[in-house]
Amino acid sequence: MSTRTRGYSQLREAVTACLNRHDLLGVLDLGAPADEYDPEAEDFACIIAKGEPITADVVAAVWHKWFGEPSEHPGPPTIGMAALAVDLRDVQQAYARWCACRLLRQG
Repeated sequence: MSTRTRGYSQLREAVTACLNRHDLLGVLDLGAPADEYDPEAEDFACIIAKGEPITADVVAAVWHKWFGEPSEHPGPPTIGMAALAVDLRDVQQAYARWCACRLLRQG
């Protein structure tokens, strides 16, 4: 999926809003910018756009990619990661509905 489409832009906005609501690092209330989680948002948006499942383990793997020690394996997902996965699945379902509607209009 092109990252330049309106749908992808809306997906990125929804993923960023979700990440900011969860603020797993607890940095937004400390003054971090609203785009603090942009790299992670891009990873999650790509996963969602590809239709790959979003699970707590996927969230833990993405988190580890950006914040973990490269020589270590990701640890088990936290409760916060599991909650984020649930909300990201909601975003994924909304995105899938949007894509399906778009295809119906084209066909």
